[in-house]
Formats: sequence, C-alpha cells, structure tokens
Amino acid sequence: MNRKSMRVDMPQTAAFIDSLREAFGADMINEQIRQGIKGAATFYARENGHELGTPLKQGDRDAKD
Repeated sequence: MNRKSMRVDMPQTAAFIDSLREAFGADMINEQIRQGIKGAATFYARENGHELGTPLKQGDRDAKD
C-alpha cells in the first residue's frame, strides 16, 4: 500500500500516525512501521478492511503483573 492510498483507505490510522510522528519524531515512528511491515511485532493497524504491519500474537508480550 502506498502512502497516498493508506491515507485514503485508512484515514484514522494515518491521522494517528501523523500525531505520533509529531510527538516522537518521524524517523522513530517510520522505523517502527518499517519493522512491522518486515515482520516484527512493532506496528500493526487495521481499518476499513485493510491491514498493515505484523499483529502481536497472544503470548508475545511478557506479563508485567
């Protein structure tokens, strides 16, 4: 999915990512998205039937309790 179609197909996700880029810097957020697209569980989004990134599987995150 190219950047333009993501903005059209996943507008709420695009807006959220824009706010993260503003808060934390585009380089950091873009790297997390790239890693998620490559298979790391660092980024996943689903909106309007479109998915991008790698979902976190149950058991991937250690419990902090």
